[in-house]
Amino acid sequence: MEIQTDPSLSGLCHAISFQIAGIAIALLANSANFALLLFADTSGHEIALCVPIIATALFTVVWGDSTLQSQVANIKDATVETKNSHAYKFISTQPYNLLRLMNLVLALTLAASQFSILFGG
Repeated sequence: MEIQTDPSLSGLCHAISFQIAGIAIALLANSANFALLLFADTSGHEIALCVPIIATALFTVVWGDSTLQSQVANIKDATVETKNSHAYKFISTQPYNLLRLMNLVLALTLAASQFSILFGG
């Protein structure tokens, strides 16, 4: 008997792995931004340093939002057999809109704190 997997499950796993990769990239980028702002002499380079701060915030918002939307799409595409599983019932009830809002607020808060350090003197 051949086992057939639900394509939406593999898509969901890919979306989650992309989300984890994006979190790692955003963490590294924000860490580099904070290290640069806290330990380097940034006077006279304020405008140039705005670019990585804005880029990191945009990356966090776009990457996080797209992976969360991809997860929702794969959940909606699940087969009837998958929809009857306990894992599906748990994953499908997650507050994805709240997670998207949290992603946006986190990106904006980190950018605001970096700008505060940069221009706060």
